[in-house]
Amino acid sequence: MMINKWLKQLTQTLASMQTAIYLLLIVGVVSALGTFIPQGQTPTFYMQHYGEITSLIINGLGLGTLYHVWWFQLLIILLCLSILTCAYQRLRRVKKITVLASLLMHLAVVFILIGALWSLGYSHSSFIEIARGQTVSLNNYGFENGRLTLNDFKIDYYPDFQPRQYSSDLSLINYKGKNIEQSISVNHPLKAGSLKIYQSTWGWVMQLTNLTDTTGTIISLKDKDYFLFDEKEQIKVQAIFLPDFEDSESGIHSKSPLPNHPHVWLTLLQQGKIVDMAIIPVGDEVHLGSYHLRFDIFFPYSGLQIKQDSGVYMVFAGFIILLAGLGMRYWFVFMDKKGAN
Repeated sequence: MMINKWLKQLTQTLASMQTAIYLLLIVGVVSALGTFIPQGQTPTFYMQHYGEITSLIINGLGLGTLYHVWWFQLLIILLCLSILTCAYQRLRRVKKITVLASLLMHLAVVFILIGALWSLGYSHSSFIEIARGQTVSLNNYGFENGRLTLNDFKIDYYPDFQPRQYSSDLSLINYKGKNIEQSISVNHPLKAGSLKIYQSTWGWVMQLTNLTDTTGTIISLKDKDYFLFDEKEQIKVQAIFLPDFEDSESGIHSKSPLPNHPHVWLTLLQQGKIVDMAIIPVGDEVHLGSYHLRFDIFFPYSGLQIKQDSGVYMVFAGFIILLAGLGMRYWFVFMDKKGAN
């Protein structure tokens, strides 16, 4: 009897429009907090940026992982139950087709809320840089098993050598038992279920060999990146790629972004100060300070943004149901008015 009485009181509370409004306001305020407080940081981060007392509140309530914390998910569940209960009680009292349309619109809100919550809490995104011919495992970046290979990378230029479009020929291998081959470009991603791979950036990679000792260590550097030789002495080398090298009266520069005359500009630094520098073509060797280096090869890399978001399907379904409910409601209102005339 007590359980039945408790369930009846809970149902009456959830069926109240006032309850639904209060829950909606609470969810809105808490969600706003989630936009102001950086998500997914360490407890130390909140201590450093917000002070001891505020960080204790953030860490204690889980505001740093808001969309995963149990009480926020409970709020969403209660809000959804309240909306559905309100709609059901109304349908029981007034058995009209327009009320059925209203029920569909309430159901749509529930779908949109759950989909948005799932997207906020459980979607995953990662940025990877992959060289031509390289294969990476998606599992290493937090996605489901599958391998991604960059088969080729192409750049299309305007006459003034500004990039018009750049594209990556990709092979997605054994992702959920499927193999997909597709060329992607900016605004034209590869889609595999809830997984999307976007073309983001690109650049050059230079491969050097350290001939200073007998090991012949291979050094791979992106354009303008550094390689640390000696951490204690802070000795490092920077590599700048000059795809179309020219040394003219106006200075050293690249005439175009096309690799017609490729050189690498190497600068050896110690404690932030320049020790030595040299510019060499592919295949040449150079002594920089006490280091002996060879420029072996260069190749492009592609920067890809990978996103996985299953919640978006629920959001889309919610909007479809919402449109269906609106269409049904106003269609029958129109038909009733037409019949009355």
